Amino acid sequence: MFYEINAFFNEMTFASVAVRLILATLLGSFVGMERAHKRYAAGIRTFALVCLGSALATVMGLYFAQISPGEADIGRVPAQILCGIGFLGAGTIIVTDRKQIKGLTTAAGLWVTATMGMAIGAGFVFAGVACFLLIFFTTYYMYYMARYVENHTRTIEVYIEIERKGVEPFLNFIKDCGYIINSIERRKDETILEGDIALRVELDMLKRKNHPEVMDEILRVEEVHYIEEII
Repeated sequence: MFYEINAFFNEMTFASVAVRLILATLLGSFVGMERAHKRYAAGIRTFALVCLGSALATVMGLYFAQISPGEADIGRVPAQILCGIGFLGAGTIIVTDRKQIKGLTTAAGLWVTATMGMAIGAGFVFAGVACFLLIFFTTYYMYYMARYVENHTRTIEVYIEIERKGVEPFLNFIKDCGYIINSIERRKDETILEGDIALRVELDMLKRKNHPEVMDEILRVEEVHYIEEII
């Protein structure tokens, strides 16, 4: 059975190529579901099209090599795919006003989805399916692992909005908790309440602690009106 399937995908028949393209589109769309659930711009359709385009371009490279009278460089088209996908991935990476970098996972997902499409387009379907399963595991299940690690480090960086007169009580609170301020920066962001100031603070808690609990503690300072972790 394995050899029959492998032989089918090694052929350059209409049926083989059609199945490759359909499979690439489906697996690419499944990868995009996780991004779509989190309301990212690159969702199901983007990932499906990236995977489909990569598969088709790889098939075209194989086809050109097949019809070429001389020796053709079958790696030229796939190489250009990986270069081109870099521009698309870079477009999903943004730096927010609070200097948060967002979109790295989406960019990496687009890149690896392109390689998955290339594997399927080349007829190396088993590698493509294995890649899909690993992408699925990484994006869905390792997310919780990553969140747990990020929420239990000894350092935390927060954005807070606080009354001007509340800066000293806040600093005293940090000192009483035994935390160390690695850096503190006055931001020019527009605050929710008029008269408040915005601060970006990096704290070293000297040991791993639950970040949501730490933010709840800081929010108990009367003069602190808003807090958000910067990831």
